[in-house]
Amino acid sequence: MSSCRDLRHLHDSQDVASAFAKLVSGGKAGYKTIIEKTKLALKCDCGKLLEGEEKFCPECGKKLK
Repeated sequence: MSSCRDLRHLHDSQDVASAFAKLVSGGKAGYKTIIEKTKLALKCDCGKLLEGEEKFCPECGKKLK
């Protein structure tokens, strides 16, 4: 089951971090979770380095996943 909703705008939300901390800790008070936010270097099949927001490669025009 999947959703077509784009939730990237909630990525930096403090409410989401608090809800995740509560879920992971089993409801323990004062638990703070650390959400790792690293960007992976994306590369098209043609070799062009991408920023990650593109839908198509600016070099070869291939549709990106």
